[in-house]
Amino acid sequence: MTNICEERHSPKYKIMYKGVRGSNYNPEWLVCPICLETKTCFGDKEQILSVGTV
Repeated sequence: MTNICEERHSPKYKIMYKGVRGSNYNPEWLVCPICLETKTCFGDKEQILSVGTV
């Protein structure tokens, strides 16, 4: 199952975030432009490993 910012939103970006220290898991989220710009949890540049388009 893929993580989505909001069920009713139309994701445009696939973002991979840094995982927890000591873990090999890097969470991936499908995020819409509005959430990426307005919600600090999705746009934290220090936590983002990569950004791609869906």
